[in-house]
Amino acid sequence: MTLHDKVLHELCDALKIDYSHPEYAKFAKVGDLVNQAYVKIAIKEFAHIKATNPSKSIASDFDFLMGLYNKHIKEHQVMFLLFNIFETAIRSKAAVILSQTYSSPDQDDWLHNPSLIPVKIQHTLDKSAEIIKLDGEDSQNLDTFQIFDYILLGGLKTLYVAFWANLSDLFEEKEYKGYKLKQIGKKSMTMMLESIRKSRNDNAHHKPFHSSRKRRHEIVNDMELILAHLEFNLADAINNIDPLHKIINLKFV
Repeated sequence: MTLHDKVLHELCDALKIDYSHPEYAKFAKVGDLVNQAYVKIAIKEFAHIKATNPSKSIASDFDFLMGLYNKHIKEHQVMFLLFNIFETAIRSKAAVILSQTYSSPDQDDWLHNPSLIPVKIQHTLDKSAEIIKLDGEDSQNLDTFQIFDYILLGGLKTLYVAFWANLSDLFEEKEYKGYKLKQIGKKSMTMMLESIRKSRNDNAHHKPFHSSRKRRHEIVNDMELILAHLEFNLADAINNIDPLHKIINLKFV
């Protein structure tokens, strides 16, 4: 059985349809053109609806299935934007604080002067330098923001852990929007960033979160807590992305 036939067989078996179905030709194309992980979730949902509510009026089985599928694709896209917002914010904050801490007075020269570069950032810097070179850029012409743009989320986690002495003040217990934010310690931050990184990688590779990951609302909670400590107003940031907060359900609003 070919891969195409296997996918079509599983779909037809789950939805109890065959070649006599008026939309069979459309279903036959599904496996070739959509995200398999999400269409399988949609098929499972549709099969459950058919089994529990057989009298439900559905004008088009194909359109109904695609509606379920597109719901999950939208959730995926909203999370992709949230991960981007989060990663940008923690990257920018680290860039500002570390540059101010290690550069010469009133300068942004710490990554251009070997005598100023902390040993613990060198490995991360070397990995970024390889990519910068491939892009045809000269790191000596880039500021800290631009160099940090080449650091992946895993590298940012490493930086936050390595430079915790410089960054930990950001995560002390504090008031935010009338809420008391709990302190985030080094161990907790490490664990949260690692969980976020794994889920972000799933998302970036067009996959639902792996079953071993935290659930979506837990990942959102962790990102919101970290951003709230940075005084980043996440509610305002997502209002045009998920205005009803159906996908990104926030605490600090």
